[in-house]
Amino acid sequence: MPKIDPNKYGVNTRAVRAGQVHSPEGENSELIFATSSFIFQSAAEAAARFSGDKPGNIYSRFTNPTVRTFEERLAAMEGGERCIATS
Repeated sequence: MPKIDPNKYGVNTRAVRAGQVHSPEGENSELIFATSSFIFQSAAEAAARFSGDKPGNIYSRFTNPTVRTFEERLAAMEGGERCIATS
């Protein structure tokens, strides 16, 4: 995913657009993933995700695309490389 260059875009643009990935539907705003868990094709896939051997979402308290967008947006607004959202 391309990073928004803080030298090219102001904080207002970064606050609205940083971290956003468009789906094939072409939405204007980021999707909200209101789910607590994600589907696995098999027990082996679940084990690989939980162990970190395979990337992908597991459970919303660990990974969620909505939270990831928020983290990337906040990092872009602050000019940082990364951000970790906590409760």
